[in-house]
Amino acid sequence: DELIDGRQVQLSQVILNLFTNAYDAITPLKEKWICLKLIKGESRIQILIEDSGEGIPESVKQKVFNPFFTTKEVGKGTGLGLSLSKTLIENNGGKLYICEGVPHTCFAIDLPFLPKIA
Repeated sequence: DELIDGRQVQLSQVILNLFTNAYDAITPLKEKWICLKLIKGESRIQILIEDSGEGIPESVKQKVFNPFFTTKEVGKGTGLGLSLSKTLIENNGGKLYICEGVPHTCFAIDLPFLPKIA
């Protein structure tokens, strides 16, 4: 019965962007899957989007949220997706980050719940 504090359209756009990136990343792989997990905490919810990719190289992790950075070939992306997604999540009081210590590629959205009214 918790509500998150955020703009529905913006949050939907971010989740769609993460799914689109995951789809693009796993398309050439033999094993293809994308998993959405929700982890409810006391005051926050975590939305995890994990795919069957082998993770993001350290050299790329440093840049993925930079404006205009892309690993896609020319004409396949603008490089604004993750940068804009991070800004939208932060504007909604949350955080967007790459999960560490997982064997596959995983992004997390961490959002606060609205305070309960007594």
